[in-house]
Amino acid sequence: MNKLLKNINPEDLKKLMVDHGFQAYRVDQIFSYIYKKRIRDFQEMLLLPREIRDFLDKEFELEVFQSNTIRRSEDGSVKFLFKLRDNLSIESVYIPADNESDDDNSRKTLCVSTMAGCPVNCSFCATATLGYKRNLDTAEIIEQVLKSEEILNLKFSNIVFMGMGEPFLNIENVNSAINILSNQTYDLINSKKITLSTIGIPDRIIKYADSPNPVKIAVSLHATTNGQRAMIIPLAKSHSLTKLFDSLEYFYQKTHLPITYEYIVFDDFNNTELDAKRLAKFCSRFPSKVNLIPFNDISFTNPKPKEVELKAASKEKIEEFAALLRQYGAKVFIRDTFGKDIEAACGQLALSSEKLLK
Repeated sequence: MNKLLKNINPEDLKKLMVDHGFQAYRVDQIFSYIYKKRIRDFQEMLLLPREIRDFLDKEFELEVFQSNTIRRSEDGSVKFLFKLRDNLSIESVYIPADNESDDDNSRKTLCVSTMAGCPVNCSFCATATLGYKRNLDTAEIIEQVLKSEEILNLKFSNIVFMGMGEPFLNIENVNSAINILSNQTYDLINSKKITLSTIGIPDRIIKYADSPNPVKIAVSLHATTNGQRAMIIPLAKSHSLTKLFDSLEYFYQKTHLPITYEYIVFDDFNNTELDAKRLAKFCSRFPSKVNLIPFNDISFTNPKPKEVELKAASKEKIEEFAALLRQYGAKVFIRDTFGKDIEAACGQLALSSEKLLK
């Protein structure tokens, strides 16, 4: 099985080309063919001499996925099931504009996965039932964007790393993919339109703040005390909220990028007035906003019993909690749920479409 060319960074490919007697500048042409012109056959890269095309054919592969399957929701969202070369599968989701809460009605967002499965084991997430298989490589992350755009025949305005997996536990490959996707030469997407979602790992956030060209981050908070978070996010037992917010403050001071808090509203668990006061206080430390999200059903995965039974708050209770947050000075948005009818909503990615195909 040949190497995936999309896993090779430009400098390494230039060295390889020179070692085989080819000019280094040809790499810029190769990458332009792949990412800007979206060519999927080396022999169609006609500016390249025949010997280079034959060399690339011999050494590399351009097709990253074995196959793809799509499911379309009544609300316009689309879920992609991509089969990897080792027969594992991942999912990505296209999310159209939320006309009620998006200022820009032309927004076209792709939710991208960074792992096959996930090791974090959050109580509210269907992906946890899959367990952890492996990190995705750079090519598998990038190809979710390229293949989804090809299938839908559109260009995404936003990319969010909010699919399967914890991005900060695969940050090297995620960063490599972001560097390609945001490279202005290829006209794929502006880095300002990319958001990396994390459960919140303080040392990784600090390290990321010190890295070149970090993008915005969204923190899956979902609780306002250490005890609450530990009940639903096992990883939170090792990372206190104090350390988390210290790392986020460091991130903001280094990058001047505002923080987004993702907050699923659970009935009679994290939606009290005291929760609203604490959450609003978190928001006052540095520029930030809160996205309130409904809890989406994951019972179709038959999850194991958890430490706490989580119940979805009604729309009215979510609105009441939002009003409390605004009263205490927080910037708040209530996010609509897309793709519930195809198990594509937030927290529902668990390869259900793969099960349907068997």
